[in-house]
Amino acid sequence: MRVLIVDRIVKLFKKTIAYALILILSLLCGCQNSGTNTSLPEVTGQFAFTVMKAGQADAIIAKTQNHNVIIDLGEKDDGDEISEFLEENNITDVDYIFITHYDKDHVGGFPEVMENITAKNIVVPDYEGISDEYKEFIKTVDEKNLTVTRLTEDISFVLDDVLFEVSAPKKQIYKEGDNDYSLVISVTHGENTFLFAGDAEKERLSEVLSEFDRQFDFLKVPHHGRYNGKTEEFISAVKPKYAVITDSEKNPASDKTISVLKMQKSEIYSTKDGNVSVLSDGKKILINQ
Repeated sequence: MRVLIVDRIVKLFKKTIAYALILILSLLCGCQNSGTNTSLPEVTGQFAFTVMKAGQADAIIAKTQNHNVIIDLGEKDDGDEISEFLEENNITDVDYIFITHYDKDHVGGFPEVMENITAKNIVVPDYEGISDEYKEFIKTVDEKNLTVTRLTEDISFVLDDVLFEVSAPKKQIYKEGDNDYSLVISVTHGENTFLFAGDAEKERLSEVLSEFDRQFDFLKVPHHGRYNGKTEEFISAVKPKYAVITDSEKNPASDKTISVLKMQKSEIYSTKDGNVSVLSDGKKILINQ
């Protein structure tokens, strides 16, 4: 009888310990998830970026206190000008280069720029391009033995006092092709929020709306200001105070897109009028063109 009682006590003790461990692990996981979703770095400096005049193309150079980030590199002919801008601003080492997708007006300048800088991380969407510029991108990666991350899930990271959240495309096939594979990048600096929407079209904008379900102070307008069936809903949800369109005199933004932005009382800037420089101190945003 005593042996039976002792055996039961031992089993009960083991079971209690197991439940306790599960509870502790659950609480720890809960705390980690909560911290990831809610904690933001304390503002200690400035965040600045320039949306470059590059025709109907994207080339965005961003800087935290001690780190550099590039979002897209324009067309092939833009490579020299982007390289000059980087040299003038003493940028030789870049922490992240994001190629939002493989259209020629986003990846074309990559080979030229990589002759003049080094990059710790090159992040791209997970699909195969078909353009000549994509082939040149791959050739450069191979020749320089560069490491490229093809993003299959969302990531987030902090550089100094700036939080970056990168949304990866959620489908393997999109009706709109390359544009809807766009990486979309949210940036938070103190009280200021910024959204860089690549060339996202209807399907991708729907994903972004559900993923970044909040307003943003600044919007890099998707797809050079072209209008589609999701444009009004997207801009109305984001409600940007400031909006930058990467268009040109030859290929200007849609009047419908401009109208929607004006309805939201956004300050609208166009790179066809020159580079757009943005500076955040964590509370205020200053824009110069």
